[in-house]
Amino acid sequence: MKGIQIFSRQTDRTIPIVLSIIVLAVAPMLIVDSYQARKAQQEFKRMNEVKAVVEQKVEAYHQATGHYPDSIDALSFTNSPQEIEMLPDLKKIRYRRTPSDYAVGWDGEYGYLR
Repeated sequence: MKGIQIFSRQTDRTIPIVLSIIVLAVAPMLIVDSYQARKAQQEFKRMNEVKAVVEQKVEAYHQATGHYPDSIDALSFTNSPQEIEMLPDLKKIRYRRTPSDYAVGWDGEYGYLR
């Protein structure tokens, strides 16, 4: 009986220690995953806003000229604060003319969105 009680006490101490080690090993991964998910959501939102501005510019160009631009370089961007802020993100935008209209997407750190 005495041997069983010692084993039981050791097991009672070992389980919390093992669980603590597992939590300490997994917690940093969860924090990193949470951070990356938040950054991906921020990029997704920001790039969708940039994409919407580009689409508005393409449509305005189409209304003014009767055809879609061959490249994004044909579009004019003003110096409004919103457009100045999005200029670095314009480099990630992918524009192509299709037979019937156009396609706008973006390349980002977290993948390509069409």
